[in-house]
This record gives sequence, structure tokens and C-alpha cells, in this order.
Amino acid sequence: MYEKLNISREPDSPEQLSALRALLAAVQPELQAIVGSFIHRFYEQLLKQPRFARVLNLLSEAEFARLRQNQERHLRSLFQPRNEAAARVARHVGRVHALVGLEASWLTESFGLYTRLLIMHFAGRVDASERVALLSYFVTRLQDELQWQIEGHEEIGRQLDAALARIDAAILSAHTLSDLLRSVLGALENIEGVVAGTLGRPDAAGVLQFEHAFGSRFKTLYLDRIGTDAVEGTTVRGDSAQGLGASGRAWRSREVQYTAAYATDPAIQPWKQLAGELGIRSAVSIPILDVSGQPMALMDLYSSYPGFFTSADRRVFVEHLQRVLGLAFARHASSPSGVVPYARRQFYVDLLDRGGLQMLYQPVINLGTGRPEKFEALARLKRPDGDGLISPLEFLPVLGAKDMWHLFSRGLEQALLARHRWAAQGVDVDVSVNMPPAALSDARYVERVEQLLRSHPTDPKRLTLELLESGDLDLSERRDALLARFRATGVRLAEDDLGSGYSSLLRLDSFPFDEVKIDQGLLGGLGKAPRRALDFIQHLTRLAHDLGSAVVVEGLESPGLVEAAIILQADAGQGYGLARPMPADAVVEWVRGFRLSIDREHPRTALGIYAAHLLWERRLAYMSPWPDVLPLAARAATALHDYIEREGLEGSPLHLAFLRLINALAEGVDKPAFTQAQEDMRRQLDLLVRAELA
Repeated sequence: MYEKLNISREPDSPEQLSALRALLAAVQPELQAIVGSFIHRFYEQLLKQPRFARVLNLLSEAEFARLRQNQERHLRSLFQPRNEAAARVARHVGRVHALVGLEASWLTESFGLYTRLLIMHFAGRVDASERVALLSYFVTRLQDELQWQIEGHEEIGRQLDAALARIDAAILSAHTLSDLLRSVLGALENIEGVVAGTLGRPDAAGVLQFEHAFGSRFKTLYLDRIGTDAVEGTTVRGDSAQGLGASGRAWRSREVQYTAAYATDPAIQPWKQLAGELGIRSAVSIPILDVSGQPMALMDLYSSYPGFFTSADRRVFVEHLQRVLGLAFARHASSPSGVVPYARRQFYVDLLDRGGLQMLYQPVINLGTGRPEKFEALARLKRPDGDGLISPLEFLPVLGAKDMWHLFSRGLEQALLARHRWAAQGVDVDVSVNMPPAALSDARYVERVEQLLRSHPTDPKRLTLELLESGDLDLSERRDALLARFRATGVRLAEDDLGSGYSSLLRLDSFPFDEVKIDQGLLGGLGKAPRRALDFIQHLTRLAHDLGSAVVVEGLESPGLVEAAIILQADAGQGYGLARPMPADAVVEWVRGFRLSIDREHPRTALGIYAAHLLWERRLAYMSPWPDVLPLAARAATALHDYIEREGLEGSPLHLAFLRLINALAEGVDKPAFTQAQEDMRRQLDLLVRAELA
């Protein structure tokens, strides 16, 4: 019968509309009689179909009872005239269906079943004269309802697409892993139905430490209470109940684990009561894997809807998220690997926001004059109890883009104020401040420099901005424009950590730096391969000088390193062998009492003599095409000869190797005897340096 109805018909006149309303009012008593039996029959039929049963079986008895009550109210609302409120409710129901994992095609199928069953229930309960008008209205109303629900369903799909687009953009643009993860979690937080999320790693004991999170109630009721009697922690070990949930299984199995419904999953028993307080009804645990398939981190997402993460499209979303986060972690593989719990991260950010920044100052010594030429401002955070300072190794990795901007802005202002006070006391030295790579893609940095140079009058050339090393090399027009603005301010630009990565060499070629700082990490191999470390300093110094940049060697922690940097012709040096970082108030007195004695021709340390020998070898290479001048080269090896005499090493293996080298030189540098003597000399110098370092 209903197949022949004109379901597109609307009341043609006020009289017809009035008649329809009267008919709808008249069937209300009949409606009350069939609602319960109809809803029972509807769900009985749905449960016979596996895909619908999968979703419905995620509900507890109480949740299923509430669903039936909602359906009864919804059925009654269908027998009310169409209005905008009904459309809003239907779109909301469509979103809910999407959130619990029902696919759009299932909505169409369930509406077909709904229509057939309702017509069967009503067919014998109304007069024949009313049946056609009533059923025509009802089918039209259901058609509207289905369209509105599909619109709501599609809205959730658009939210997921938007989140993925934002995440993919963050992967490409974020300068730090911490900033990237904040962007990712921020994108996920905007998805309806996702109420909380965490990113964490297990500590040495296997206890999961959450390093990033969203969801205000989740943070308050869970993260802030971890470790108390009120909240169970989570472990990745399988030997306790706290490790049997999805998080522990995901870490151990290296596979995504789904908690489709907290109401029916026994593995979440340790957290079930808390999940109820938080309104959490489903979750997914996503292990972030490295290239070899080993877990590096774990993302947990929580929803207020059962089955949220288990539909086919949601699983594709989760798998994409897992892949891009794995790539992101690989891209930022140089980031510190220590686990920093969420509470400690927030502690550092709060310290920065509440005036806890204190700059210390480490001198940079001119290796030509032996006098300090500038002080580098180094950020520290003051502990609230006044018990010492927090190292940047602890807090820098947790700072995001906004935090880094605040750190730079406040640190620069402190440094300019300190320089002004020193100059007023007769100590007129330059100052340098570290600047993150984001400064070349964020105009706020150069604007802040311009502002502070106006408000703290100083010659811009007395300020150096040190661009920190980054894995990213921004070659965009925006970078060029901002770099030009920095240049226009008149400040000096320095590249920090030259030699710490391939990108730093690329930047040296493409950026007009006034100064480069050779990474102190290059000196870490002195004990194992002294010549290799000194060769790096020598060649990087020559490279920078050829490009017109001054050279500062960092990490000069001993007199030998200082002497080597002087002999290898670096322009300046910095490190504990010269001075440790100090408060601003200590700078003036220290400058007045400091003197560095420099004697390039007569090294007194093993590292100094090795550096002098490398310099001699380089000069020897220039002379080799002219054999007649090689005797001059032999006489030029006086630094090593004087060192042997001064240290009383006559007759030692070092002295004998030196004599063999000089004798072999007379025969020519291209002869095997000289090559062998040169290798022997290098071995003896290696041993000398290792003994000094020991």
C-alpha cells in the first residue's frame, strides 16, 4: 500500500495543514499504545544483523535502556509538524550515529526497516480514509529526518578531514617535536566526541609518563592525581593489572589497541570508576614506531561515545595518525630522549610565565688580545624555593612556539639591560642572545628586536643574535625577507653549533653570518681521536674565514683546548677553561681581574703542540711543490722541538719520532720514509694528548 503514496506532497493550503494537524493529534492515543512494542520490535530486528549488533552490544544494560527511551521520545516527535527544532535534533542524532561508528549507508538501511515496521504497526489502527494522508506525511517526514541525519553524519567526517589536514601541516612546519605534538593534540581536541588525549613514554621502571595532554577535566581528575591513592597509574609491563589495559598492550604488541566500550571491557577495571567520572566510554592506544618497528612513544585518545574509534573510517584515521607521527618522531630524532612527565612540563612553562627566567652570562674571549669581547646570555629558570637554577637541557625541549617566543623576548630584554649597567660601570662589552630557527619564519622576533633597540638605546653592532641549529633549512622568500629585516637593524648574526649537522653547513653557505660558533660536540672525541677533532676545528675555521665570518670555538674546558684554538687561528673562544656562566652582577669584577696569556709560538700543552704540528703540516703541504725550500720547513718545526726540550723529553719515543720525521723530510715528502715517519709522529702525539687528558 505505502509503495503507491506520493511522499513528496506537502499540504497545499492552510485548510489542509489544519486538517493534517488535527489528524496527527487524533492518532496520539494510538501512538502511545504502540510505541513500546514498536521500539522493541525495531531493535529486535537490528540485533539480528551483525554490523548493527556489534554497535548495540557495546552498550551496558543501563545505556541500552536509555537508548530505547530516547527512541520512544524520537518516535513521538515524528508525529509533530516539521520545524527547525526538529531539524537541529535530527542533525545532532546523525552526528551521534557517526560518533558511535554507524556508517552513513547503515542509516539508510535502518530507516527503511523503521518505515516498514511502523507502517505495519499503524496499518490496522487508523481509518482507511485517514491512512493515505497519515502515511504520506509520515514517509515524507522520515525522508526529511534521514536527510538531516546524513547532514549531521557528514559533519563529523569533515571534522576528521580538517584535523588530518591540520596535523599534516604541523608535520611540515613545526620546528620542535614539543611544538609539533602540541599542534597534533590541538587538532584532535577539536573533533567532536574526543574528550581527552595524551602522549607519553614509559620511564625506566615501565611506568607510563604523560608528557603532553589535552582535556581540562582529564588533567584535573587524572593527570594531576597520578601517584596518589585516588588514581591508578599505567605501566607497559604485562605482570600487573595496570599493564593489561590497551596502553600496555599497545606498547608490548606494537599494534594499535582499541577499547570499544569501557562498560563491557574487563581490562579497564583499574580505571573504570574514574572513566565514569570523566564521561569516557571508549579509547584507542596508538604506539608510535621507529623505522625498525620499535615503540618510541604512545598516544592515547579518549571518547565520550562507545565505539568511536572502531568504525572503518575511524580505523583509517588512526592508522594515518600512527604513520605521520612515526615520521615526525624520526624527523626530530635528535630531540632529547629523556621522559618529561606532563606535570613537570607544565611546571617549567609556569615558571617562565611567572617571571622565573634568569639569564647567566658566559664570556667570549678574543684569542688575539686575550680580553673578553662579549658575554653570551644563557637562559636558566629559578626554582620557586630558591634552591638553584634549572638547566636549559631540562626545560628547552618542552617549550612550544609561544613559550620559545616569550623566552627570547624576555631574555633579550634582560641582556640589553645588563649590558647597559656594565657600560655605566666602565665595562663596555658586547652581548649575544640565542635565537631559535623559528625567528626566520615568525615576524614577531625581528619586531621585538627593533622595539628593544629603540627602548634600550645601544649600538646595534654590540648585539649578536645566535641562530640555533635546526634540522630544517628554510629557503623561502619569507625567510629572506625576515633576514633582510634583521640585517637592517644593524645587529650581528651568528650561526651557533657549526658542525653539529649537515644543515648547519648548508646554512653557512646560504646565510650571511658575521660569526660562526664551532660546536663543542666536536671536541668530545679528543680522547679517542685527537687529530680528527683538531682537524675539524682547523678546516671549519678555514671554511668560515673563507666565507668572511669570524670564528668562535665553544667548549674550551681546559688550558690545552684554549691553546689549540689559539694556534688553529680561531678568533675567539668560550668555555669552562676560560670562565663559567655568571650572574650579571658578577661580570664587572670578573672582567677587571681577567687576563689570558697568549703565546702562539711556544705551546705548553699536549693539545697545543699537536695543533702547532697540524699547522706545520699544512704549511708543509704548501711547500711540497718546491723541494728546495723543504729545509726551511724543517727549521720551522721549532714549536715541537722547544716543547721536547722544555719538558725534558729528549730520547723519548716522541723525540725519536720527531727526529725520524725531520730526517725523512730531507728525502722528500713524497717518499715512503716520510709517510711512515709522519704516521709515527701522529701516533706519538695521540698518546701525548691522551696522557694529558687522563
